[in-house]
Amino acid sequence: MKYDAIVIGGGPAGLTAGIYLVREGVKTLLLEKMVVGGTPLNTEKIENYPGFPEAISGKDLMERFIFQAKNCGLEIKEFQEVKGVERVGNLFSVHTADTEYEAYGLIVATGTSPLKLGIPGEDRYFGRGISYCATCDGPFFKDKTVAVIGGGDSALEEALFLTKIANHVYLIHRRETLRAQKILQDRAFKNPKITFWLNKIPLEIKGGEFVEKIVIEDTKTGERGTISVDGVFIYVGSKPDTTFLGDLVERDENGFVLTDENLFTKTMGILAAGDVRKKMLRQIATAVGDGALAAYNLQRYLLNSKI
Repeated sequence: MKYDAIVIGGGPAGLTAGIYLVREGVKTLLLEKMVVGGTPLNTEKIENYPGFPEAISGKDLMERFIFQAKNCGLEIKEFQEVKGVERVGNLFSVHTADTEYEAYGLIVATGTSPLKLGIPGEDRYFGRGISYCATCDGPFFKDKTVAVIGGGDSALEEALFLTKIANHVYLIHRRETLRAQKILQDRAFKNPKITFWLNKIPLEIKGGEFVEKIVIEDTKTGERGTISVDGVFIYVGSKPDTTFLGDLVERDENGFVLTDENLFTKTMGILAAGDVRKKMLRQIATAVGDGALAAYNLQRYLLNSKI
């Protein structure tokens, strides 16, 4: 199946790019390896996206994105993980598990996935007390004690969300200070259901059939101890998945795609948008901006190439 453009990834950047492309008459396909909507689907409340002064849930916001994209005529295929991309002449061949698609230009907007701690017990107890999404799995821990590991926006947002479900929340962070926005820190420090364990790192997650405790170490004294918990939610960063692109793009030391100011990668015809590319700020607003810019520049590329 041949298209003018293929957008890989169905989060805010990919959906925005798709909307802009189809509105300009570019025959476009959007491929998403999971459910369309991206990372915001896991966010309970979004307060900093313009136009929603009363805040909006990530699910509701992305449903609006999806409705608009489909209303514009964007063709969307879910559960189509891209396994590889090849350049064949002036076309790109995009391979999923069971289908091959062709297009003259690509926008890569695959976002990121959570980083793991890499400590004993993490893999063993995944799905048995360990989670990377409080919005998804929080209801399983009603009236129980949980720990959140991390010090950024996601960690504090999810810790605050969990206080509505769990009996108590421990927040474990390796440093003296948190990285999250001040407004989130203020709310968390005022919440009586959150206990902060700063300058602490998790060494191991233990239990029987399910999680029972975390072994922690003080980063200043080296003293070790344990915290009894029923669940552990991990928010220590994210990583992009761009292995399917091979050497068609350049990446930084963390795997994020390098682009120029117009969002082109080293291969003309391939652009990157949203969290997958190297950038200073990863927010829905910046992803939307990336999606619009990538679509505009891809359309110009297709026109100038007389495709």
